[in-house]
Amino acid sequence: MKKLKVKSFENFKKTNKKNSKAILVTNGKINDYPALSGILIKTFGYSNDDFVIAADGGAGNCINLKIFPDVIIGDMDSITASVLSRLNSTSKELEFINCSHDKDQSDTQLALDYLKSRNFKKVLVAGALGGRFDHSFANIMLLASESYEDMDISIISGSSEIFIVSGPCSIKGTEGKKISIFSLTPYVYFEKTAGLRYRLKNEKLFFSPARGLSNEFIKNTVKLYFENGKLLIVREI
Repeated sequence: MKKLKVKSFENFKKTNKKNSKAILVTNGKINDYPALSGILIKTFGYSNDDFVIAADGGAGNCINLKIFPDVIIGDMDSITASVLSRLNSTSKELEFINCSHDKDQSDTQLALDYLKSRNFKKVLVAGALGGRFDHSFANIMLLASESYEDMDISIISGSSEIFIVSGPCSIKGTEGKKISIFSLTPYVYFEKTAGLRYRLKNEKLFFSPARGLSNEFIKNTVKLYFENGKLLIVREI
């Protein structure tokens, strides 16, 4: 492990809750850094007391978001010399965790495993999509892993939040905003829904073809009553 110095967050207000949440920043494409930074702060309440981990080249996205990491983990094949120089010129210690290039886990999975080992329960992932489709798909599928069932993990991409639910639940949103619901199991049987423009009642939502695309909040809370299976939710923020 190598020690560098990294400065504290910019534009993030302090909170008394230390390490209650974590931000994981990966190396995917981010089209609008100021917009994403605003979502992290205003919508999800992240602050400079929250822990930040970068998955390898995600450190570059951290710099552009002005969210400087506490830890960088990975095989270090995508972090650039200019990013390292920028980090080294700042004033807060940073821990590097170097991993073998010959590994089964992606850098994003290594970062989630690290957060799980330190008992973080709420994780917001930025930069998980865009760029290579296989990496984006793998990052989404990580949300469904049984290894992280006791964690609340969301991917933020553009104006969408992506997360998993595995039982009856309520989902907060805004009337008129879109919500898409996908089954990650062969099917999910819905007793009923509430708060959706296109309701489900006593019917199955199948893995394929996808029929839950572009539904809509007609109230500020959607309620899903279903049995067995897992759902992938894409909520417009």
